[in-house]
Amino acid sequence: MGELSQKLSEESLRIQEDTIYSAKSHFNAADRWSKYHMLIGMPSAVIAAIAGGSAFNEMPLVAGSLAMISTALITVLTFLKPSERSEAHRVVGGQYLKLRNQARMFNEITLIECSDVDAAKEQLLGLANTRDELNQTSPAFTQKDYERAKSEIDQGRTIYQIDKDKNDCK
Repeated sequence: MGELSQKLSEESLRIQEDTIYSAKSHFNAADRWSKYHMLIGMPSAVIAAIAGGSAFNEMPLVAGSLAMISTALITVLTFLKPSERSEAHRVVGGQYLKLRNQARMFNEITLIECSDVDAAKEQLLGLANTRDELNQTSPAFTQKDYERAKSEIDQGRTIYQIDKDKNDCK
C-alpha cells in the first residue's frame, strides 16, 4: 500500500472512530430522553385519572390538587418534548452508524481494490463532509452521554464478533 493509500486508510479509520463515539452518545441521549418521557408522562396520566375519580367521589380539594399537579407535569412534558428529542437523537445516531459503515467498507473493500487514487480521495472527502455536516446539525448530547458511550466502547460492546474473532487469532 502506497503512502497516499495509507493516509486515506488512516483518515477513514478516524472517521469510523468519530462516528462510533457520536452514534453511541446519541443513542444514550435518546435512551435518556425516552426515560424522561416515561418518568413525566406516566405519573401525569395516573394522577389525572385519580383526580377524575376524586371529583366523582366528591373530594374537590383532592381532585383540584391532583389536577394541578397533573397539569404541571403535562406542561413540563409539552415544554421539554422528550419523545421528540429522543427520536431526534435516535435518528442522528443511525445516520452516524450509516456513515461508520460506509467508512469501514471504504477502508476494507474500496480502498484495497481501488486503482484510481483521485476517485478514492473524492469518496473519502465525501465521507468527511458528511461527518462534518452531521456534527454541525445534530442535537447536543451531554458529557454523561459521551462518558457512558466511551465506557461501553472501551469494554468492546460496539465491536462486531467477526472483528473480535480476527483479533483473537492474532
